Amino acid sequence: MQTDKPRITAQIAGRALHPILRPFAIGYFLAVCMVDVVYSQANILVRYDSNEIAGITEWLLGVGLVMIAATALVALIDYVGDRRIAGLPDLGMYAAGTALVGALEFYNLDLRWAGGAAAILPAGITLSFAAVIVMFATPTRAWAQVYR
Repeated sequence: MQTDKPRITAQIAGRALHPILRPFAIGYFLAVCMVDVVYSQANILVRYDSNEIAGITEWLLGVGLVMIAATALVALIDYVGDRRIAGLPDLGMYAAGTALVGALEFYNLDLRWAGGAAAILPAGITLSFAAVIVMFATPTRAWAQVYR
């Protein structure tokens, strides 16, 4: 019996890797945004010597970027494994959204490496919010249908 559903290539123990990895990247980037919001609401005296916050967000951004790269690699493996994935309705928007999130967060990490805690307000928090908005605005309906 032939189905219209594309075959998933990147699997572990019979489960597709893409829907396992993607929530981790989303979670790390959401955590950065939350830490930025908490930092922005802190008293000026608390913010004065808070390089630990910058260090925490740098680690969260770094691990999030590793996870988004792993997710993109797994999606590419699935794409190459079955060309029917190319026919998914929102694939181009999904790929562009993921690339934009990666670029925003990479720039965010670069700013924080260079400026420490001073880079969090206003540039860092703005980039964090922009990345979260792009993540949730990016259509994932087509990918969700593949993994059901």
